[in-house]
Amino acid sequence: MFQATLLSAILIFTGLVSASCSSPRELSLCCETLQPYSDNSYVWENECSFYTAVPSTLVASGCEVTSSWKSSTYEGMYAACCVEYMPGCEPTDGAVGWNCTGSVVD
Repeated sequence: MFQATLLSAILIFTGLVSASCSSPRELSLCCETLQPYSDNSYVWENECSFYTAVPSTLVASGCEVTSSWKSSTYEGMYAACCVEYMPGCEPTDGAVGWNCTGSVVD
């Protein structure tokens, strides 16, 4: 009985996470910033050793993983759906998402 309940809870949670973002941007994050790579290229290149040929690609920083952006806790932050975490970037003030879309949480 416990295993069935646990499995149901995992499936429900997985459904919530995957419902928030869709392929190819399946990484669901709530972030302090969402801006083009070019706006902060010095940091991405010099601190993360990450370079791109497309400087308009959106980067989300100061992020935490979430399954729902509906909490007032996230108001004024950015709901971001990203392809992946930025390779080579150590998250000091939260994760950094790469190749994202998103909007401000109301």
